[in-house]
Amino acid sequence: MTECPTCKLSMESHSSAELMECCMKQVGDGFPAEINGICPNCKHELEKHTDVELAECTIEFLKSGLT
Repeated sequence: MTECPTCKLSMESHSSAELMECCMKQVGDGFPAEINGICPNCKHELEKHTDVELAECTIEFLKSGLT
């Protein structure tokens, strides 16, 4: 079992949306914990994202921090 460094739960138990959210929290400075389940890029619910939308929003989120 691999432990998630963000939430300390099993990585294997994460949905795709939970995995992306935890990754965004790891790399994003000041990512507010109270917006659980909300995409920091487009502000929609992460669970409603398709896999493609998850990838696109994650890339945009990461690029926004590279200024």
